[in-house]
Amino acid sequence: MRKTTVKLAMLILISCFAKSGLNGQVLNIADAVKKGLLAVSAEGTGGHSGECLKLNLKNKSNKKLEIRVPAGQIFEAGDSSLQNLMVAKEEMFLVESGAARVGKLFGFCVEANDGSPGDGSLFKMGKLAEGNLLKMAAYLNDNKLHQHPSAQFAVWAVSDAERLEGIGDPTLTKYVADMLGKPMPTYHIHYQSPPQDRLLPGQPANWREAFAMNGLFYYDLANDQQVDFGLYDESGKLVHSLFKGRLQKRGSHKFRFEFEIKGLPKGHYYARLTNRGNVIKELAVEF
Repeated sequence: MRKTTVKLAMLILISCFAKSGLNGQVLNIADAVKKGLLAVSAEGTGGHSGECLKLNLKNKSNKKLEIRVPAGQIFEAGDSSLQNLMVAKEEMFLVESGAARVGKLFGFCVEANDGSPGDGSLFKMGKLAEGNLLKMAAYLNDNKLHQHPSAQFAVWAVSDAERLEGIGDPTLTKYVADMLGKPMPTYHIHYQSPPQDRLLPGQPANWREAFAMNGLFYYDLANDQQVDFGLYDESGKLVHSLFKGRLQKRGSHKFRFEFEIKGLPKGHYYARLTNRGNVIKELAVEF
């Protein structure tokens, strides 16, 4: 019994030493800066997503520090025409007393209409994101989505009220839709990759040129009939036909559709199911 008590006391003592800072003190980056323990500067690595921030840390204290950079931490561009960036993956950095440390951060743009940062663009540490934007950052971090191709569109749906139809990934789209209290989109817009001249520093990151759209179409028929399905513009002109004269039995139906929309003017369109020119059902779309 005595040996057990001694072992327990030793474990408690070791735990106390660890917490006291002998093995490093864990601090949020904002708290460390506020207490004067840490100096921070940051610069872009080029681009507005991925591993897009380089962080420079200088330990000003007499103890080594373990610095936590939380998902949702915002870094503000020194040039107001460039985008602010939000950390999408929590990182920990150990910085020895009096030493400097360089680290990389994964992030996303939170100002879609501003210019894309270049390699070496200067940033300062801003505040932690709030509300739905902070929830978005935590979701990306917790689910390891910091490199997901749809994640930037999901962030813009929150930070810049961009359309949910651009996100693409169904699970991520549903999370954002539920968080914002919006209906789940019934179609998805595919966008072209920006040309090289649009990737240069200072160019808006949300360059959007749609090339295709797809979705699910549900409908009911009271009797057997031949149906057509196509994409129509606002004037009622047929711009794309998916099928014509298809014989369908009465009852409930669904099918997946896809239209090439590259080169079509941006605006409102309708995916319509018709019989002899009469609209049975239509889906309003926008790109």
